Amino acid sequence: MEKLNNNNILYLENHLFRRWKEERNYEYFVKDGVVNPQIWEKQKIKITFVLKEANWMNESIDMKEWILSESSPTYWKTWNNISRWTKGILEGGEYPVHVSKKDKTDWLSRISFINLKKVGGNSRANDSEIRKYAINDSKYLLEQLTIYRPDIIICCGRGTGKNADLLYDEILGKDTLSQWQSPINGFNFFYTQFHGKENKTPVVSFYHPQRIASHETFKKWYEDICAIAENLVR
Repeated sequence: MEKLNNNNILYLENHLFRRWKEERNYEYFVKDGVVNPQIWEKQKIKITFVLKEANWMNESIDMKEWILSESSPTYWKTWNNISRWTKGILEGGEYPVHVSKKDKTDWLSRISFINLKKVGGNSRANDSEIRKYAINDSKYLLEQLTIYRPDIIICCGRGTGKNADLLYDEILGKDTLSQWQSPINGFNFFYTQFHGKENKTPVVSFYHPQRIASHETFKKWYEDICAIAENLVR
């Protein structure tokens, strides 16, 4: 498969999202994906974070623009840990206690992220509803992931109906999957193979970034993600 450049990614994303919204007859649609295609293309390790849904009811937005908008009142709280985890995967090093808005913009510009449910919900996800959307939209979700062909996928949320299980059971092609592997630091993972990509991609079941906890806990999570990266992609 031809190597994608940033123009290819933008075109393929927009074309997919337009078809997705029309074919599924969604009145509202929350876009996600590669935050900055020019920066993404330069990354040696391409990361995709998988989340459940965006917290927008009855609204169509481009969430990529929102997470880089420093004026957003929830920008500061929601994406700190994903910024830390991105640093941990790409570089490792010391745990960043303080994440400035500039730091966050820098790290988030290097990732892609997807919500399994493209129709926004409220602040508390309904697992059965997420599952229904993931199954019904599975072909589109697979197409979106195949556009990115990431080097590692971090599935955020480890409880009932966790995202990694939905990818394994409902979304990724059965003939592309490994068995679940021996956990790293207690975190389960498996491999998948994207068409046109030489190396297999590890898919890791990890914590949800919005959980309220202390810096001691966040530091432990950061150390865990560093260990995962060292074992799987660095």
